[in-house]
Amino acid sequence: MKVRLHLIPNGHPPQGVPLELQLEGDEVRGVFRQENPVLGEVALPFASRLKGEHLEAKLLPPPSLKVEGRVFSGTKGLELELELSLVLPEGRTWGERAFARILELLFYKSLERSLSQMPSSPV
Repeated sequence: MKVRLHLIPNGHPPQGVPLELQLEGDEVRGVFRQENPVLGEVALPFASRLKGEHLEAKLLPPPSLKVEGRVFSGTKGLELELELSLVLPEGRTWGERAFARILELLFYKSLERSLSQMPSSPV
């Protein structure tokens, strides 16, 4: 899923997006908080390394997010074009794999709902 957001690192996230973001040196770290109807509030950490204008994901243990993308200078700060992927533990049984798929669909549906409430629509 690709999302284009206007973010100011170490500032406030866009209204309606439950995202904490920090830029320290060449590393972008953060947490995406999401209310999940099955698990309650879920905090999904992520980390990426900035190489030029590209963000390369640093894999964290599941559950987490894999965040890659590009960074641009904008008039209000940095503009990040992010590609998000949910990282879950690998299921060993068909039931665990089905449950993981349900959680993945809930995550993307909730993210879509959060982004649709933003004042400017994402790309």
